[in-house]
Amino acid sequence: MRVLFLYPNLYTQMGFNHGLASLSAVLKAAGHETSLLNLNERLPPVPSRGEIYERVLGSGLVGFSCLSMQYQEARAIATDLRERAARDGAQLPPLVVGGIHPTMVPEEVMADGVWDYVGVGECEHALAELVRRVEEGERPDDVPNMLAWKGGVRPNAGTPSDWVRNAVGEFPDVNALPVADYELFDTQRIVDQKSGWFGILTGRGCPYRCTYCLNHKVVDLYREDLGRSTSGIGFLRYRDPARVVEELRFVLERYRNVGTFILDDDLFTMNSEHAIAFAEAYRAAGLETPWVVNSHVERLDPRVAEALAGARCRILKLGIEAGSERVRKTILKRFMTDDDILETVGVAEAAGLHTSGFVMVGLPGETVDERWATVDLLARLGIGRFRTSMFYPFPGTESHAYAIAGGWVSEEAAGTLTDFTSTSALDFGPEENLLVAKLAAAMPWFVNARLDGPAAARYAGEAERVLAMDRAEWEAFEPELRARDAELSAAATAAGELHYAIRYNAFMGVRSDYFLAEEAGLEWTTAAAKPVPAALTSRALAAAAGEAC
Repeated sequence: MRVLFLYPNLYTQMGFNHGLASLSAVLKAAGHETSLLNLNERLPPVPSRGEIYERVLGSGLVGFSCLSMQYQEARAIATDLRERAARDGAQLPPLVVGGIHPTMVPEEVMADGVWDYVGVGECEHALAELVRRVEEGERPDDVPNMLAWKGGVRPNAGTPSDWVRNAVGEFPDVNALPVADYELFDTQRIVDQKSGWFGILTGRGCPYRCTYCLNHKVVDLYREDLGRSTSGIGFLRYRDPARVVEELRFVLERYRNVGTFILDDDLFTMNSEHAIAFAEAYRAAGLETPWVVNSHVERLDPRVAEALAGARCRILKLGIEAGSERVRKTILKRFMTDDDILETVGVAEAAGLHTSGFVMVGLPGETVDERWATVDLLARLGIGRFRTSMFYPFPGTESHAYAIAGGWVSEEAAGTLTDFTSTSALDFGPEENLLVAKLAAAMPWFVNARLDGPAAARYAGEAERVLAMDRAEWEAFEPELRARDAELSAAATAAGELHYAIRYNAFMGVRSDYFLAEEAGLEWTTAAAKPVPAALTSRALAAAAGEAC
């Protein structure tokens, strides 16, 4: 059967969808043909609705994948397809939607009435079974992981009594799945657009229950449907390091200009032995391409840090999210102290890893003082870089329910956002909304202004000027922010002042020792970063700096 995938990835970060690549690989292994319409303005030409319709009519089944901010476009396309087919008297192939949003709120998605099937959870086996049944004319409404119309026929005006939600099946064995179908995407163009950064998965699952993430909902769903404990559902899975290394070799042989591998696992360092085994396999294979991993403040064994650094791992990413311990604990369910964060960053950088922190602004239930606590923590921490994003209340998560209960969610904004880096779906009132917008865009300035070093004096006046702007003044100034940041950074660099500058994208603050080494064609190391003011390091890094000098 010909299966067409449709990825409505408009007006957001452009990238590779691991789920679709895996689904395609499984279908191809079963003898089916697959193709993709990847709707992204950075990968032109973006097909028109009419062109999408023509492609759909030539397919045996159409699969959509979407996050919450992509769902509005997916639903609009599905609605348009049905209207065109009704006008033309044409028969549409089954329309299936899956991904994070349908997994979180499947009944809401099915109630929209435009889908034939809604996929929940990890659907490699489920979609392959659905495609087989549709192709062979068998009963399609009791496939695991799927919401389906009873009898396999979508009524004109269906209600919950007209559909069935089938229990989920087992999680796929990641070592039995075929290699992801990179050819489904215009992968070379994506590599070039992303400056050589290439994403890959070495495992799936995360044991934590952060309120803003889908993992807690997925775990609860599988526990309930499979009737097992958390440990019994097999959510945490790791791919054989040797197989992953061979896949990386294939990528390097197949695609040009791959400069950095991003290991997109939710938590690569969760299993220390797996992480060390992968690092050893990577080093033994003689691969030289740098790589990046996601870690957790409480899941970085010093042995792992040393192994990663010794195998060309360049960046270790950490979810910090908020500067207030109260907010982390009670609102986000991230049970880590400031000292935990300081120590972990110190261990990582002492091993030679450049550290990267995720922080959110515009969190529900956060006081103004607590919003500034994030700035203060970054200034104390001295992390290598930090990525600032707006809090987004993903439907189905605990944090979404909390934000709704607090009356902060703007339904109008939530229904129109396509990213979570520049606009918030929450409404805290005009004054605080403006502060959140300024923190999101100019976080490096506010952090620099609070450093214990000479850069603070340079940035303090700029930060105060931004804070004094009213909404109209800020909106007029914001487009000039990056140009002004470049001027300030150049002056700070000339004066030898360690600072953060906006680099690589509009929401990233990067420590100057790193980007200056990169611009000079050098590879950043902890030793190359000396001298580093103690206020810009944890205790462990400060000690390591003293030993290296």
